Amino acid sequence: MKAITTSRLATLPLDGKRVLVRADLNVARTKTGKIENDFKFEALLPTLQLIKLRGGKIILITHSGRPEENDQNLSTEQFVTWFKERDFSTYFAKTPTEALKESKTDQYDLVLLENLRFFPGEVNRDPEFADELKKLGTYFVQDAFGSLHRDHTSMTLLAERFDAEHKTIGLLIEKELALLNYLKKDPKQPFLLIVGGNKAKTKLHLIEQLLDKVHTVLPSPALVFTLLKAQGIEVGKSLVDESCLETARSLLKKSEEKGVNIIFPIDYLITPKSFETPVPVEVCKKIPPDATGVSFGPETAALFKHCILQARTILLNGISGNQHYPETLQGMR
Repeated sequence: MKAITTSRLATLPLDGKRVLVRADLNVARTKTGKIENDFKFEALLPTLQLIKLRGGKIILITHSGRPEENDQNLSTEQFVTWFKERDFSTYFAKTPTEALKESKTDQYDLVLLENLRFFPGEVNRDPEFADELKKLGTYFVQDAFGSLHRDHTSMTLLAERFDAEHKTIGLLIEKELALLNYLKKDPKQPFLLIVGGNKAKTKLHLIEQLLDKVHTVLPSPALVFTLLKAQGIEVGKSLVDESCLETARSLLKKSEEKGVNIIFPIDYLITPKSFETPVPVEVCKKIPPDATGVSFGPETAALFKHCILQARTILLNGISGNQHYPETLQGMR
């Protein structure tokens, strides 16, 4: 696959200009709000470094979690240290007005706005909030790859307020689009798709889009429970998207017709309690009616590892099982 050699972002006259960057820094945190995994931060870093190199002033906006109120454990203020440790002189702004004021000084490389979801206008598609955010930058850079599907103010209305000459995508989205284009054209075979997570609608659509190219699919929790339920298999209280059952049945039929191997887990970790918090679990081959599936079991980890070792192209999309139960992944490493 050819790497991207020219980025539009690298051609824009950013020197001395304010550059508004929409990122996806919605990451797992501890109970006190500290970052557990900074993968998304590292993925965004090349875009920020390029803007800084070209003399641009960064105003960074992102959402974090789904706060019902201004939960300070979900404040983006706790991200400041991460950026400072990577040589960005950083200022945390509680409001767009404060962010605009500080971005006009020469004191900081990066102004970080408070969690977008602390502002009601973000999820309500508020034109006035979009106008307020628009004032923050001369240029707009969309690099929130993980949030492109969201119809929120900073994802849709905001971009519409910049003309074509003053907006572009960041390096992360460029990279992801190049990879997806490669996977849709001529990936090396066998091409393996590992797909999990709880958004069944988007996951099923992804599998369908790749059916002509993919050799094997490994459906993982929570997506796998919708696929199992579509076949009439007992999944207990496990997470199922009832609205997607017919789509799932159609997908399974198409995959069979195209000769795509869909390999289901052969054992599961289950719990009689909620899967949102760590609780005692047990391994089973079939999920009882009163239990909840939280991840796949050790035998499945061994089976999936074998499939992975045989593959020449691998696409991993979504979490394979609940984040509180990483032990089943040990056998795949």
